[in-house]
Amino acid sequence: MRKRLTRIALLSLVGLLCTGEALAGDPAERAQRRAKNQQAEQLRDAVSQELELTQAANEVARGQAALGRERESLDWATELLAHRGRDSLRRLDVYRGHRVEREAMSVVRARKLYKLARGGGMLELMFEDGADGRLTPHDRVLRGRTVRRLVDHDLELLQVHAQAETKARDELLTTTRELSVLAALESVSRLQADALQLTSTQLDPALRSTHARRKSLQKRLGRADKRGDRELILELNQARRKLMRHRGLDLLEHDALVRPVKGRVRGEFGTYEDRSLGISMHRNGVEFAAAANDPVRAIAPGQVVMVGALPGFERVVVVDHGGGYLSLTARLLSVQVSEGDEIEAGAVVGRVGAKAVPDGLGTTAYVEIRHGQRPIDPGPYLRP
Repeated sequence: MRKRLTRIALLSLVGLLCTGEALAGDPAERAQRRAKNQQAEQLRDAVSQELELTQAANEVARGQAALGRERESLDWATELLAHRGRDSLRRLDVYRGHRVEREAMSVVRARKLYKLARGGGMLELMFEDGADGRLTPHDRVLRGRTVRRLVDHDLELLQVHAQAETKARDELLTTTRELSVLAALESVSRLQADALQLTSTQLDPALRSTHARRKSLQKRLGRADKRGDRELILELNQARRKLMRHRGLDLLEHDALVRPVKGRVRGEFGTYEDRSLGISMHRNGVEFAAAANDPVRAIAPGQVVMVGALPGFERVVVVDHGGGYLSLTARLLSVQVSEGDEIEAGAVVGRVGAKAVPDGLGTTAYVEIRHGQRPIDPGPYLRP
């Protein structure tokens, strides 16, 4: 009996091994596995290529921004120098006019003094008596000194005007040279801008093509059975988050963002009439109809950078989506994420709460997107 049971057990084990070998050796399964691995490898390559192109595009964008600031500085310096040059030219004209006028007056005075001296009039001027006939020797000396002072004064004024004219001319020459240097720098800056623009023009199609290829491969793999590919999915999610930090939201793609709640839009982006105050105001985000305690989902993957409360918005969650894009989700009663958390699109960040101050819209969830300081209307990019 014991031998029979042992034989049955051995036969069963052999049967299981044979079955396993048969399954492992199934050509269709092997082909499916090879195709899946090939798609995964293609996706890895696409993510890596897109990341490289994105980093290159970011470098070009940073270069263009720096060049733009440099050109603004050049424009400011050029305008300042042009103003200084105009001022130097104006002063040069004034000094030249004064010098010419003073020279003419000095020539006339010199001629008169010369004629007076040649005819003995200078001595008569110094030694003739005054109207009362009582001119003292001291008075005669003062007359002579006065004549000398007039001559010296004319010479000093001519020298002052000549020095001022020379200084204004030097300033104008220096300004002209500096403007020439700035013009050369502007030419170099323009060439650099053209080169960066050409690089950007060449990068954009390649980046769009790689991005489309990556998304297509990602969708195909996403439809496959994920139970046996947890390690691969984890690796791709990490690569995608790294890519998102560099690339930012694909805001120019239709339906790129997850809708935070199912309700319709109650308050649109832009200028609106406040129902309670009766005045015109501006809304930087979108209000969605919701019920109290409804879950509110992240519109895109990213990292939670702030959890807190803001006056008029109740509790808020701010997510950094990379590329300079931030989203703010508000009107929350409770928050289910913490600062530093890496979250996926559609992850629940909190639940809707009642408003502290009614605004006529009822219970809503609020979402705002910013690129830097600029608010962006999320409406066109939200999935219906």
